[in-house]
Amino acid sequence: MKKRLSFFLLLFVAFLDYMGVGLIIPLFATLLFDTNVSILAADTSGPIRGMWMGIMISLGPLFEFFAAPILGSLSDQRGRKEMILFGLSIGCIGYFIGILGVKFSSLWLLILYRALFGISAATMPVIQAAIADMSTPEGKARNFAHYNMALGIGFTLGPFLGGTLSDVGLVAWFSHSTPFLMAFLCTAINLFLLYWKFTETRQFKERSKIEIFRGIRQARVAFVHPTLRIFFLGFFLFVFGWDYFMEFSSVMLTKIYHFSLGQVGNFYAYMGLLYAISTGILIKPFIKRFSTNNLILFSTLASGPYLLLLGTIENPHFFWFYLPPFMILMALFFPVASTYISDHASEDEQGELLGVSHSIQALALILSPMFSGALIGAMPSLVIYLGGFSMLAGGLVFALGRLRERQQAHRFDQGS
Repeated sequence: MKKRLSFFLLLFVAFLDYMGVGLIIPLFATLLFDTNVSILAADTSGPIRGMWMGIMISLGPLFEFFAAPILGSLSDQRGRKEMILFGLSIGCIGYFIGILGVKFSSLWLLILYRALFGISAATMPVIQAAIADMSTPEGKARNFAHYNMALGIGFTLGPFLGGTLSDVGLVAWFSHSTPFLMAFLCTAINLFLLYWKFTETRQFKERSKIEIFRGIRQARVAFVHPTLRIFFLGFFLFVFGWDYFMEFSSVMLTKIYHFSLGQVGNFYAYMGLLYAISTGILIKPFIKRFSTNNLILFSTLASGPYLLLLGTIENPHFFWFYLPPFMILMALFFPVASTYISDHASEDEQGELLGVSHSIQALALILSPMFSGALIGAMPSLVIYLGGFSMLAGGLVFALGRLRERQQAHRFDQGS
């Protein structure tokens, strides 16, 4: 019973984390591209606004990149609960500063919010490690699917609430700061519940020295790892394209298709709902029937070309029919990728290697908006083409790695 409750609380952490992400995503395009909002000067050009949006988006994963492997390693030594509580506490502080940033139209307070949010989000690999701790080998993929379903449900509600809670025409006291307040309250409730009821899943080990630049070292190690280096390279390229599409879709929707803030929120909410249904229900038969290698290969090779088809859609009403297959592919990839990494890690490396994968994902999130944010302001459709080709490149890397593994296995069989 305690184990089941602890698992539920971990899913609740994941749910609230991504609800917090979704609450804020619809606001970025409005806060930085709406000339009626005073965070940036009214005469600021589109490319400059895109540059600031890229900086704002990349700051979260930048701090996540440095913090994730540190917190993952510390959770291996000191236990999962302490690190998760730390992350939730930082999240509460970050959301409170976000409220102040919007209230006072302060770009610098919003930048600080993004930095603290990145540190808070760095506990996600600790959540994954705790799930791995309490999972049997047969049930690990299923539990990671439930974890991703919780992310999807959170991301479903988040954008919808973000668009609704910021609509002053709906309720007089709603404003752009209301979604931050909602995220703060939810994170505080989550912090209390976890402190009160969560049972530690990891026995304590001897403490070692904390390395501030561990993320850089581990990112390098990831790309020279004897068994995972090709996987991590393909993972980076794929996530780069996916995150680029996700983070900047709001600009494409508002600039090309003239979506309102509420419609942007509904678009993201619809994707989150599809992802939640797919991870919770639709992909289970595939997980049972096919290997992780085959599922990763299929989902990555199909996702890039399918995203590129979005560029042919002129009527936005067709989005609702286009998105379901795309989100099924995403739902196949991410839980299976976590399972693949966990299966290649020893018991003492669960938190560390999952932290490395989180750092690689954060690195993709850092680079995509940092170097391309200004381009989005000038060419919003780039979100489709750069995202699609990067995802396709990741799939080709996976295919190359799979082919190499088969050739090595064939040579081994001949030699023996």
